[in-house]
Amino acid sequence: MNASVHFATIGAMILCGLGMGTAFDVYRVACSRFSVRRWMLPGFDVVYWAAATLVVFRVLLARNEGEVRLYVFLGIAIGITGYFGLLSPTVIKLVGAMFRAVRSVLLFVWKTIRVVLIVPVLWIVRTLARLIDIVFVVTAALLLWIGRPLFKPVAKLGKWIWRLLLPARKRARPIAEFFRSASAKWRAILELLKRKD
Repeated sequence: MNASVHFATIGAMILCGLGMGTAFDVYRVACSRFSVRRWMLPGFDVVYWAAATLVVFRVLLARNEGEVRLYVFLGIAIGITGYFGLLSPTVIKLVGAMFRAVRSVLLFVWKTIRVVLIVPVLWIVRTLARLIDIVFVVTAALLLWIGRPLFKPVAKLGKWIWRLLLPARKRARPIAEFFRSASAKWRAILELLKRKD
């Protein structure tokens, strides 16, 4: 392997270190912005380091056929140290501003959708519900007003049937009284049992 491949690999690893530092800062700002719970952070750390390892290995495969040498770690360390020493505060501010801008845009889009689509639809639904209520009340009042004369013959027929059933009602009265007294006694027994408990 010639010197140009070594230098290209070191340069690629420095860039990988810079990328790892940037990704770590983005991940940190996102966790604080979205209030990620502390018990979830170890899982996200594992995902971050697994993704970083895969990216570095892919770059190594493309540059020097996947050979891991000491200068590989040296290049990554130079990239990470240089990033955290020079660029980290600026990147954190930029990422925070980007999250705020995205949040503002999403809020604007949501308010626009709400004003243009949701509020008119809700107004239409409420208006239709009120109209249906009014139609129902008016229809019920009309039916009662129109149906009142029709109920008079039915009411007379019901009174006549009620008078016809008078002998049967008189015979059934002792049975109904028996069941009423039996249920009263049963309730009294249950009350006694509850008091003893």
